[in-house]
Amino acid sequence: MKTPTARKQSFLELGICLCAAVCLILLSWKSPSARTLVIEGLEEAPLKWVGHEDPMGIDIDIMTEVLRTMGIRDYVFRFVDNGSRLLHNARNGQSDIVLTLSMNDERAEFLRYPNEAHLLLDWQFAIRAEDKEKIRFEEFSDLARVRIGAAADYSYTSAFWNSGLDIQTVARSDLLIPMLLQNRFDAVPVNYLNTIYDSLQNRYRNKIAFLYPPLRRAPYYNVFSKASDYPDKEAFLSRYDEIIREMREDGRLLRIFERYLGPDGYDWWQSQYSQ
Repeated sequence: MKTPTARKQSFLELGICLCAAVCLILLSWKSPSARTLVIEGLEEAPLKWVGHEDPMGIDIDIMTEVLRTMGIRDYVFRFVDNGSRLLHNARNGQSDIVLTLSMNDERAEFLRYPNEAHLLLDWQFAIRAEDKEKIRFEEFSDLARVRIGAAADYSYTSAFWNSGLDIQTVARSDLLIPMLLQNRFDAVPVNYLNTIYDSLQNRYRNKIAFLYPPLRRAPYYNVFSKASDYPDKEAFLSRYDEIIREMREDGRLLRIFERYLGPDGYDWWQSQYSQ
């Protein structure tokens, strides 16, 4: 027969064994909230691309700051080679978040949009810097005597194509700025953000200016896949909206824009968020 001391020792050993077993189970079990958050996008500088093997860009920095603020550390950025694959993965829940999409009814069937757009992307007319006092744009009639170039396969706006202006088309949008600088066109509609970044990288920023207001402006969002099984999506999106508003107000968004756009980052931020 065991003595009271021996029985106590046995109970203690049993308790230690049970605690050890519970710890092993907990260590071997990965909670749903701990799984890797998969974020996908298309490479497009300055928004997002792979630089020196690591993802970088405005979108990457914004989402990284959002996740840091949320305390989420287990995530991965993946790039796919075309838009069809990007949307296919989101539709089937193979990705959780898609970076920087505009809103339309077809996508809204399988994507959950936050309330906050993190970017407003503009199409603006670019002109040569020496013409910024000569050419203005408030309505299309202001450009009646201006030679305008445009990419043939770009929609821009229906009002643009139906404006009656002297529009000459080229095969690719990347030809427009070189032809502008060669005096073959006087104004060309371009993606403002991409053109600013390219002009800084290729040292022609001082040679071009832009006409305001934009020809077209559209909000862009970081969107959640409805098919994703990532836990607490509603709570994630609610907190995401709060953080984007906070970043707008406390200067974090501005600092990201300036990191990639230099002094133009402030002008761009002000045109979007000071209204």
